[in-house]
Amino acid sequence: MTDLVDRIGDVSIVETTPGHEPPQSADARPALPVTGRPGPGPVLLAVMLGCSAILLFLASAQHAAGGRAVAVGLAVAGWAQVVVGVGVLLRPSRTLFQWTTVINLAVTALWIALLVGHHGTSTYTAGVGTTLACLAAIAAFALALRPSIAVTWPSSTAVFWSVIPVAMVVVTTTALSGPATASPPAARSATAGAAAPNAFANSVAVPGQNSSRFLQIASGNDTEKSELKPYVPLDSHTQAQLSQQLAVALQAAKRFPTVADAKAAGMVLAGGMAPGVGAHYQVLNASSLEGINPDGSVNPARPASWIYASTANDAPVVGVMFESLSATAPSGFAGPNDHWHQHSNLCITFKNGMIGVPFAPDSSVTPQECTNVHGVFMQKTVWMVHAWVVPGWESPQGAFSHANLHIYCPGNTDLIDAIGFCVHQS
Repeated sequence: MTDLVDRIGDVSIVETTPGHEPPQSADARPALPVTGRPGPGPVLLAVMLGCSAILLFLASAQHAAGGRAVAVGLAVAGWAQVVVGVGVLLRPSRTLFQWTTVINLAVTALWIALLVGHHGTSTYTAGVGTTLACLAAIAAFALALRPSIAVTWPSSTAVFWSVIPVAMVVVTTTALSGPATASPPAARSATAGAAAPNAFANSVAVPGQNSSRFLQIASGNDTEKSELKPYVPLDSHTQAQLSQQLAVALQAAKRFPTVADAKAAGMVLAGGMAPGVGAHYQVLNASSLEGINPDGSVNPARPASWIYASTANDAPVVGVMFESLSATAPSGFAGPNDHWHQHSNLCITFKNGMIGVPFAPDSSVTPQECTNVHGVFMQKTVWMVHAWVVPGWESPQGAFSHANLHIYCPGNTDLIDAIGFCVHQS
């Protein structure tokens, strides 16, 4: 009789030679045949781990441009699942199952954080990832308690249960096609010598940018429609000046890279998240008007508000906005292509640490209706212009377009309420 060749928990796998049977004690358990293959339990667990790891890698890629720390954390979690998945197939043990349980509880918490926090991944994908990690934790815990589970299943039962890993692969495949949320389109490659965003280069086409809703957003009111005028080519001197201004505006945008940074700086949400225009966090002091110099030119280092991909704390900055109190649109940026806009009949409120907009802008709301909701009525707003200067979030219609058709509501939808804000804000 050979020595013990493998042990999984309490089950010994013993190999004997003919005619030399080992002595049996009163409580001895029957020896299991050595097959060289992992049992159904470890296989099922490994499939769960692999599917969850694939979704973690997907989520990591979707967060790469908007949140580097989040992307790295997701990738590390994915590799952890790959490592333990290989381990449970090659060298299953009670200790490894225990560690697998702990790892997957942590991964489950990570997926839940994605669901309730910033949606860099679709709700469906994150939901499938949460379910897989939770099931993996349960399966690993069961194997840690009883490593021999399912080893003695008859072939008919094993065939029946083999449907489960196949179903998991199918569900994971569908989750791979779940739309990314609040994750920017593929960022343009840039070098240190080309840090200034291209003022009027189109970004990659995205599904839905020609939908009737987005075209309606892009059309806007009368002054917003002026932002759709054809681009006027610039001479080399003016183009160089504009590129420099946009580079400075980009550096200003990076000062507050997330919504959490904007809040910490004292900015407040103006209205809410809306498709095409994002979530504006407004500076509420005199510095909000320092973006325009006395001669009407722009001071690109002093935006009045920062624009984000949603209202989630870790939502990335996608652009900035400048404001002017002048009677007519200021000269602004170099060249004639920054077309400024105003809103009409705007009612705003101030409560709960934000600027509320109880009625749709540019509608027929009256001063009395605004008073009835304790709001402040503005027949005309200040002059405003958006600057989509953040790489990866360029507007297909130019750096100064009113609407950026790459800005979706969370979940990559255009679902809005009666006022025009996204049904889901983060």
